[in-house]
Amino acid sequence: MKLSVRILDIDEHITDFHLSANPDGTEWKQSETEYAGPDFLLIFYVEPATLKIKDIKKGPNICSTDIELRQQFSELLFEESIARDITEKEGFDNALESETENFEKFNPYNPKLIRVDQKNFSIFQINQMIQNGDIDLTPDFQRHFVWNDITRKSRLIESLLLRIPLPVFYFAQDEEGLFQVVDGVQRLTVIHSFINNEFRLKNLEYLSECEGKWYNNPSFSKDSSLNNMYIRRIDQSQLFINIIDPQTPSKVKYDIFKRINTGGKALNNQEIRNCLAVPRTRTLLRSLSQSEEFLTATKGSISPVRMADEELILRFIAFYLIDTGNSTIKEYRGGMDEVLDETVNILNTAPAEIFSSIRKNFIIAMTNSYSIFGDNTFRKVRNINKSLFLGLSRVLRKYSCREVDTWNKKSIQSALQQEIESNYEFSNALSMATNDARNIFIVYQALQSIIKNNIS
Repeated sequence: MKLSVRILDIDEHITDFHLSANPDGTEWKQSETEYAGPDFLLIFYVEPATLKIKDIKKGPNICSTDIELRQQFSELLFEESIARDITEKEGFDNALESETENFEKFNPYNPKLIRVDQKNFSIFQINQMIQNGDIDLTPDFQRHFVWNDITRKSRLIESLLLRIPLPVFYFAQDEEGLFQVVDGVQRLTVIHSFINNEFRLKNLEYLSECEGKWYNNPSFSKDSSLNNMYIRRIDQSQLFINIIDPQTPSKVKYDIFKRINTGGKALNNQEIRNCLAVPRTRTLLRSLSQSEEFLTATKGSISPVRMADEELILRFIAFYLIDTGNSTIKEYRGGMDEVLDETVNILNTAPAEIFSSIRKNFIIAMTNSYSIFGDNTFRKVRNINKSLFLGLSRVLRKYSCREVDTWNKKSIQSALQQEIESNYEFSNALSMATNDARNIFIVYQALQSIIKNNIS
């Protein structure tokens, strides 16, 4: 957690203090700062259950008032609490992934490379493109987000019948000319569904003569469908589409996606990556997430709804490629989201042997992890800990399953538990700023030592 603090050091100025909590979350203090010593002491004492700040202890060179510190810290604590809740729903423990280090973004792009073309298509054309497979209406990341409210669906169709323009749609076109829907897939799904006579209009606001009508359903009497005037009005309605050109560099595409992706069902970072992944990259991630070894090691506890399972696997792949020298990133220095974005780009053009090697090493890592830790695999307490997942999978992929079968597994289990309980730096690295480059290194080194020191 990063807190802006006014301090006195020759003169008064504002600097950032990076705070981390003790294991039970009752005490927050500076983790790393150039301003050490009692004069720059800053500690918050917190009641974890209520997030109430019980007390603040600060040194004489901390100029920020208690009120300023309380207000800022309370807001940050609340934001992190929300992040924890979302993380737990996905099946992970409540470790915080924020990064304390300032990382240098690699390979910045030229804004002049942004290319988005504006085109109009009639609904008739769009429907034909969907039927022909030119538009993918069921991308993996959107399958769980179909409108179910009949009133909402009917009012969308009513807007077309009233000739009210719909908000702009965003498509991404691939090298083969096929389209992924970036923004607007729910609206297109409703329109396509209505044209396919999958629902009747209900609870319309203005067009009472269209109430209860199908689009054009031959299974019922002609009176039960819209009249030809309204059918033509739907077919001829123009949709405004912004199309992201396939020649646009991947980093530019990611930025465009994140900037336009602000709707009520905004895509998360992994869903955006999936949209920009080529089919074989998607297939790789999906197949690994559905593999028996992964589901056994995680006890099937990672939610696939928002692709949390595939992002976790992508972390393994990213560091596997870095560790084996097959990544454009030579060393992890922070910026997890950017690293995962780049990993998808690498996979999109990687040769088949890289995919085969990834599969083999991932399966070995999952098998070995479960062989040692059983139902507690990747768990610090109850839920999956992402740092343990990444660290253990990086270490254990290097050993054959036959070799691991001969190890003293209880000794390794005890050593890990003791390290968590007695090594504050290690325990903190599993729980706070877990995407920080230093913390990832701490976890990896500690786990590597535990395994090496307990092999028999």
